[in-house]
Amino acid sequence: MPKFPVARSRADRAVPAGRVGYDLTASRLLLHTFQTEDAFEELLSTGQLLPDPDLAEPLFADAYAWMFREMDRRLPTSGDGALWFWARTTREYLVDSCRRNRGDVLLTCRIPRERMLLSHHWDWHCALSGIPHVLELPGESDDDYEARRDRIWDEVEDRKGAAGVLGKGFRDWPEDVRRDLERSWEQFLDPSTYGRWDTVQATAHALYAEDVVSAVRLDPR
Repeated sequence: MPKFPVARSRADRAVPAGRVGYDLTASRLLLHTFQTEDAFEELLSTGQLLPDPDLAEPLFADAYAWMFREMDRRLPTSGDGALWFWARTTREYLVDSCRRNRGDVLLTCRIPRERMLLSHHWDWHCALSGIPHVLELPGESDDDYEARRDRIWDEVEDRKGAAGVLGKGFRDWPEDVRRDLERSWEQFLDPSTYGRWDTVQATAHALYAEDVVSAVRLDPR
C-alpha cells in the first residue's frame, strides 16, 4: 500500500481550491506531474519511476539531448532521459491540464531541490526551435529588446548561411554556432532571471515513492 493518499476525481475537481503554494527557494520543491496509469503502477510496485528517453519527441531530439547533458552536468544524480514537472504554474493551468490528461494520474510531490533542474517554461521553446535565447536587460524597452533580439537572431542565420547549413538540422551546424547557441540557453536555467509570475518547469532523473505527497486518478470522462 502506498504511504500517500490516492484519490479519484473528475478532472475539474482534482486540484484543491486556493493558492497552490510553489516556492522555488524551498529545500524541498512542491511539484506536480501527470503520469500514465502504467507509470503510476510502476511507481507503486517498484517504489520508483524512471524516464523513458524514447518518449522524447524525435523532432526536438537536439534540444532534449542538450537538456539531458545539462542535467548530468548540474545534478548529483544520473540517468537516461528526464521526468518533467511543473515547479510553478497557475491553479487554472493545472485544472486545464487535468482536463487534457483525463485517464492519467496527477501526482503532487515534494523533492529535494538539489535533484531538480529548473528551467523557464516559455524560454525552453528557444531550445526546441533552435534559436538563441536573448535575456531582456534591466530597464530595456520592449522595442529596444526586440530590435536587439532580432539582430542576434539574424546574426546566427548569417553564420549558418556562410557555413552552408541553412535548412539543416542543429547537429549539422558548425561547432562554434552550436556552442554559442547552447550557452544562450543556459540563461533560462538560472532562476534568478525569472519573473515573479513566470511559469517554471523542472526535470529529474527519477521519482521515488517517498517523494509523492498525493495522487489523484483522473476520471477518463
